[in-house]
Amino acid sequence: MRLLVFCLLIPASCLLGAIEGTVVNGSTGKPQPSVTVSLVQPGQNGMQAIATSVSDANGKFSIDHDLPPPPALLQADYKGVTYTQVQPPGRPTTGIQFQIYDSAAKPPAEMQTAHLIMIEPSANALDISETFLIRNESNTTFQDTANGTAQFYPPKVVGDKVQVSVTPPTQMTISRQAVKAAKPGAFKIDYPVRPGETRYDMHYTLPASDSFSLKVAEGKRPTTVVTPLTVRLTGDGIKEMGVEQEVQARLYQVTAPVFKVKIEGTGSIRERQPAGPDEDPGQPKTTEILAKVYDRMYWVLGLTFGIMALGGILLYRKGTA
Repeated sequence: MRLLVFCLLIPASCLLGAIEGTVVNGSTGKPQPSVTVSLVQPGQNGMQAIATSVSDANGKFSIDHDLPPPPALLQADYKGVTYTQVQPPGRPTTGIQFQIYDSAAKPPAEMQTAHLIMIEPSANALDISETFLIRNESNTTFQDTANGTAQFYPPKVVGDKVQVSVTPPTQMTISRQAVKAAKPGAFKIDYPVRPGETRYDMHYTLPASDSFSLKVAEGKRPTTVVTPLTVRLTGDGIKEMGVEQEVQARLYQVTAPVFKVKIEGTGSIRERQPAGPDEDPGQPKTTEILAKVYDRMYWVLGLTFGIMALGGILLYRKGTA
């Protein structure tokens, strides 16, 4: 009897689930009905769905389950794109705004991309890291399943399998495998670019060599090569842009679809760290060095392409240059 009275007095806590909120379409600004929202938790076999709910005509959803130990995530699929939202412990589990977006196969005008190639030669190997930094300031998700959201041309000796570390706006890094694209020698990354900042990282190791050549994907994106300060590149398709003293790096602008360089010297910009349980083996830790490099080099890219606002893209943060 007391329980019945309690429910009548506080119906929301009895009739609604432990987790409730509204699915909002960020492209239209309106609540989105008929979207399945799942409470998921990462496990050894990937994301494990614990409970689900479908948003009603007003976009409301209610999951009748307690929040599990962290990391706890809310996840929804909308028009072929998976959206994930972290639910930290201590944050209210009611009144949640879960945002999804419409998708487009063409990159929105408000999306900008920069391409970084890091060359670190040693006596035994030539370590190459490639990074795409993408800032999507539109209210639409870019997804091109045919051509990928980014393309790159690793050397043939790398083989047919290239692992990609993806850091979406949620900042939860995941692993994807690049697949061959239609263009000869090209690989594509088939991962949606949601509004916000997304980063793709690729790393491969080549035999030690005093030369290196690479083709870069066509487009208006700036491509910059970074080497340790102890290394100098000379050759076709690049132009030295200066030195970044804070991270002891030398910067080059790529000026042609293919650059071919001679390599003098050896060195590493940052120490490699062993992979942890949630990291991809063989992937270098690039976040810290990238943040430092891009924090200082935005003006160089701005001079190269006349996009002074690009500095904001390369800083992993929102704001203007």
